[in-house]
Amino acid sequence: MKTKVLTALLVLSLLWACTISLLYWRLKNNPRVVAVTMDLGKDALQNIQLGEMEKMTFLRQYLERYFNYDSNNFWQSQTSLAFLMEPRLREERLREVRRLREKIQQKNLSQLGKLISLKKTSQDRYEGVLSLQITEERLKSDLSIMLGIFLVSTERTLENPWGLLVKEMTFKKSTPTPVLVTSRASVEPRSPTLLTFPCAITNIENPDENKLKTKITTLNVSELQITPSESLTQPLMLTALCKDLEFKVEILTAKKEQDLYLSLPLSAGVPKKKETPKIHKRDIYEQTIDKVLGIKFEE
Repeated sequence: MKTKVLTALLVLSLLWACTISLLYWRLKNNPRVVAVTMDLGKDALQNIQLGEMEKMTFLRQYLERYFNYDSNNFWQSQTSLAFLMEPRLREERLREVRRLREKIQQKNLSQLGKLISLKKTSQDRYEGVLSLQITEERLKSDLSIMLGIFLVSTERTLENPWGLLVKEMTFKKSTPTPVLVTSRASVEPRSPTLLTFPCAITNIENPDENKLKTKITTLNVSELQITPSESLTQPLMLTALCKDLEFKVEILTAKKEQDLYLSLPLSAGVPKKKETPKIHKRDIYEQTIDKVLGIKFEE
């Protein structure tokens, strides 16, 4: 009996192995599999682009939350933000928040921060520039700061849907003078860069749509996502048109640091040239009707 059972199991195992081998051979020689593989390659590229956009979105939201607070929400906002930091940095930040909590709550203080630019300096390392407006009682002061950030991956949770943590945050420079923003973006092939404009864009003049892909989101202000499909041998001049202003941005391939985000100020725009109305010249037929019948054609 035992021998018969073992024989039956052996036969079933051989049949299963033969069936799997046949199905694999058919699948391997099916031309449709090639198309699926190619699509997977495209999906992998899209996933890389989405990953870069996700990191950019994470950094924008993180920095805006870090530098925007007032006396009433300082403790709550900064404590919750600390859980987007790696444990060592988190403990340092929580100690600092506890130390500053009472002093800030006793003052009528608010701080407004705006992200000006964000660069990728190396793998998972970034450099941000922000402008701050600090108001204490009725006294206002402006400040521009530059800082470096190092990101690491972590498990995605409801509290951290990005799956990213800030491991290092280093303040590099601060100055009371505004940061000079140049209308130039250094980009990488197949990697998105985001430009924001202080007005609603009505049109984009793209010198080469095959080399430079664009996506625009327009509300009161406009965000323009640009993604080069290849390295640019020559800089491209992109023009963004608003109702009364136009912005020219030079797009070139990055040599070292890639611009991920750039917020163009109102001063970067120039007034649009007003089109001279065309004067209609009447031909001989219109002139003849005018003389004979007394009918005038509108100019």
